[in-house]
Amino acid sequence: MVDLKCASCGDITTLPAMPKKFLCKSCGAPNTPVSENYGTSDQACGCILPTGFEFKLPAGVIGEGKNLMYITPDNSETLTRIEWIECYGYDPKAKLEEMRRRGQEGVPGFTNLSTLGRKK
Repeated sequence: MVDLKCASCGDITTLPAMPKKFLCKSCGAPNTPVSENYGTSDQACGCILPTGFEFKLPAGVIGEGKNLMYITPDNSETLTRIEWIECYGYDPKAKLEEMRRRGQEGVPGFTNLSTLGRKK
């Protein structure tokens, strides 16, 4: 058993083994376990964790076919589909397909970002 401290709220999460990443059960912040001498958020220049929904979405995909690796948004670590589901609790393939579908004209929620700042 491994006790891991959330860098955002300080809550302790107990897991059976050291994961590549974990989500805090209290605040939902994504965390990456690091060695004890790496530094902590308690230091003057410690990291401030992001809280927006986009920091739980895949930043990209590497590979082809069945050998896909999904890139984490916080530190660009690569995770397999199974590792992603264990860490974040959802299928990254389905989420990426949904994001790409929303970028098509005519789909509810579509916004053309290239024309937002234009004067009419």
